[in-house]
Amino acid sequence: MSERALAFVEQWVADHVEAEDATGDVEARAKSLASQCLAAASNEGIPASEIHDAIDDLDDFMLGAIEEAEEREEHADEYETDDEARVLIDPQSIEDAEEDAFEDDEKQ
Repeated sequence: MSERALAFVEQWVADHVEAEDATGDVEARAKSLASQCLAAASNEGIPASEIHDAIDDLDDFMLGAIEEAEEREEHADEYETDDEARVLIDPQSIEDAEEDAFEDDEKQ
């Protein structure tokens, strides 16, 4: 998988996908965003094939990004209590994930 392609798409999504993209025909908007992203990647010297190697279904990826942006906006004004935050953030899970990532790096 191309890390540069994945990084490009993630940054492009952060810069271009907004909650407002969820209005109207969301699937058509996702397809349009995917096309725009591929064009921008091409302008940066990243071929579409490299993007598709990193992300199997760019349209579906964009659809998910739109849904996440919409959800973030819906919950932007909500505050969590300390108890709610503790439930969401499990330090042991984070530590386990870091250890797994370190082990994977050592295997390569």
